[in-house]
Amino acid sequence: MSLPSRLAMSASKTDVLTRLGLSGSHGEGIYKLMLEEAAKGRDRLSYNPANLTNHSKADPMVQPPYKWDELNETARHNEVLNIAAQAGSYTRTYFQLGRYTTPVAEENWVAQWFLWHCFRYRDNRPRAAAAAGERGNSNGGNADGRPYWGIVLGNNHYH
Repeated sequence: MSLPSRLAMSASKTDVLTRLGLSGSHGEGIYKLMLEEAAKGRDRLSYNPANLTNHSKADPMVQPPYKWDELNETARHNEVLNIAAQAGSYTRTYFQLGRYTTPVAEENWVAQWFLWHCFRYRDNRPRAAAAAGERGNSNGGNADGRPYWGIVLGNNHYH
């Protein structure tokens, strides 16, 4: 079986769904499950100070939940592989489509895309909003009032 070619982390949701062969309500359901699994990985990374870069460890202003750029490459890479390895029965096949190896290591562009997008949408909120009670809540709000999962999922409806 030929694996789909890799996409950049900046690729759109539509591009990822198309590349993975996901469509319709079934595709949306799988997409949501994959986001949930990646969000658990994001939370594992975001609250463990051992995952910080040396620069971030030395900065007293760096507080959990940690941002993508505050985390070291090794921790992020290990979590990408962990997300794919621990994928549920409905998502495992799709995460495995992202598996590839380089001369140095195993990689997974699908798990990396989902993990990066979980961080991207959470980290683009003001930290003051997170400190006001949204921290650690995977359904927290965004600065414009939309729940951030709505943004990730492409749902612009206000709840």
